[in-house]
Amino acid sequence: MKIIAGLLLISSICAFADDPSLQPLPDPTGKAKYAERSRIIVDLDGDGVMDLLLSGSPDTFGTMGGPWTVHLNRDGDYKRIGEVWAHPLAIAFEPDQARIQSDPETRRYTRIWVYLRAGGSRGSFGYFRVGENSVDDMASIEIYLGNVENAIGRAIYEATFKKSPIPFKVQRSTTADDGTVTWNESKR
Repeated sequence: MKIIAGLLLISSICAFADDPSLQPLPDPTGKAKYAERSRIIVDLDGDGVMDLLLSGSPDTFGTMGGPWTVHLNRDGDYKRIGEVWAHPLAIAFEPDQARIQSDPETRRYTRIWVYLRAGGSRGSFGYFRVGENSVDDMASIEIYLGNVENAIGRAIYEATFKKSPIPFKVQRSTTADDGTVTWNESKR
């Protein structure tokens, strides 16, 4: 019985050993031992297993957002497939119509919709497509949010980010002095 319990403990530790979000992030500014970051938990490929977007350090973020590495969960091992640029308040996930393609080179699981603020009331609106081994470059247009309630750009923005077709959770890290990382739900 003790052997089985020990094996279960070891296998549960191994299952989490490959999760990059459990590794502490040294503070690149040197002001603290570790930097905190965000992660997004979402099923990108529709397999019922949660995948991961992991943000960079806070010094890489601005009003436009920042870099997020995209990881697909493959049997508890997180496979890094690319990067997107996004703000956690302006992101949504939609199943891609190429999800059913049998050829892994053309199959795309998800469109990650983002708005990247350029300044004032304008920015880039578009999406990144997530495949098995890569994330495509962003396809985008410039939109104007404007100060008018009936502005087309504002309507596009609100329709896209009001409710994501694929649900997701944004979490924020807390890192202990010993490097142990824990995650808590973040208000969007």
